[in-house]
Amino acid sequence: MIGVVLWRDETLTKAVIWCEDQGDLAFYTNEAGAEFQEFNPGDWVEFDLTISGNVRIAGNLAVLIEQGSPDLADRLSAEACAPTADAEDQTSGAVVPFPVQSAKKRGVSAPLQVRQR
Repeated sequence: MIGVVLWRDETLTKAVIWCEDQGDLAFYTNEAGAEFQEFNPGDWVEFDLTISGNVRIAGNLAVLIEQGSPDLADRLSAEACAPTADAEDQTSGAVVPFPVQSAKKRGVSAPLQVRQR
């Protein structure tokens, strides 16, 4: 699975990842005794995905592109906080696109595509 790191806490050795399939977020916790891998919010990562109950767990992370989407968490927060035309209708929301253009400039494939609804 491929995703973008939204949040990381070195003290807690945890991270939250937005997955390419636009499903639930994946949660990463560093294994006890292992060195906390160097990655930051905005990095595109590849990882193994397992499901524990109804929680997606990321493991075996590898950074694909450093700072591939550095402002993604801020853009998602802004969209979540933006007032809608009909405040009672919370079933539809804006799709925040991944920066496909920046991936093309780097000469890599853009693994994170957003489908129009």
